[in-house]
Amino acid sequence: MKKVEFLVVGQGLAGTMLAFEMLKKSLSFHIVSSPEKRKASLVAAGMVNPLVFKRLTKSWLADKLVPVMKERYQNLENVLGERLFFEKDILKPLSAQEKQLWQERKFLPEFSSFIREITNEAPVENISDAAGFGIVTHSGYLNLVKFLKLSEDYFRSESLLTEIDFLFQKFEPQCSNFEVGGIVAEKIVFCEGAHLRQNPFFDFVKLKPVKGEVLQIFAPELSEKYILNKGVFVLPVGHHRFKVGSTYEWQDLTEKPTKEGKKSIAERLDNLVSVNYSIENHWAGIRPAIADRRPVLGEHPNYSKLFIFNGLGTKGVMLAPFFAKEMVRYLCSENYQLSEEVQVTRFV
Repeated sequence: MKKVEFLVVGQGLAGTMLAFEMLKKSLSFHIVSSPEKRKASLVAAGMVNPLVFKRLTKSWLADKLVPVMKERYQNLENVLGERLFFEKDILKPLSAQEKQLWQERKFLPEFSSFIREITNEAPVENISDAAGFGIVTHSGYLNLVKFLKLSEDYFRSESLLTEIDFLFQKFEPQCSNFEVGGIVAEKIVFCEGAHLRQNPFFDFVKLKPVKGEVLQIFAPELSEKYILNKGVFVLPVGHHRFKVGSTYEWQDLTEKPTKEGKKSIAERLDNLVSVNYSIENHWAGIRPAIADRRPVLGEHPNYSKLFIFNGLGTKGVMLAPFFAKEMVRYLCSENYQLSEEVQVTRFV
């Protein structure tokens, strides 16, 4: 039997970032990851956008999240031996009304570092006509598929990862220790993403999972200089290939791609760019969105040895590094208080 202080359940983006933060702080932990449960992070585009375009506001906590995110992913690139995080500006076609709003925002101090410029002419070819174009900085993407695979290999090589199903029916939350697959842990942190739906101990959390579909296209004529975003995002991932998405579906929560989703993305793409392309891949995944669009962290209200780190949602790449730090601070100190906005007890 291997004895540890923490068992981390799940090795998606949340579990992976939490584990790396535990490793940094020399905590004793082990990860268990189900080989049967699909990780939504493997489907997600991994895009970072510090703005919310609908009303042109900054993403929640963007000023705090962005510097932590950049530093942490750069450090992990050194650990894993490959470049994984790519900074790339977003190009946003604007209507006349949107252009006026962007010009107003650009001169506000809190937006000056995120809106680089507004132009009348399209900086790249093949873009649909617009009244102007806004350029967003501190944006980009994390190659999530490669990041999670390299992290999995790393944790396995360090004997910190076991692929096994966590069986709730054999689990007693009031035990002094918990044994799973030869690992004995004092405490458990659940990082299960949308699979939290099957967790009977955190069923009070208001999870609002949403299905998203993404295409990968091959478009040799399309510029790779920017991430395009209007009605659909077009994310360059190299070699004239782009991830394009996404859809939002709350009823069909299967992980099966649909003809309707593919058609919806393709129609919006055709409205944005005039270019020949071929569809090479089509994925679907379930995002672990929370009803109030905030992460969920903290200790179970009734069981002092059960914890949760979940609900990163569509902004997960930006949220994960900062809140993994917060979670580890919380686990290491009895006096450290999490923000009320993210505490799991807000659902009690």
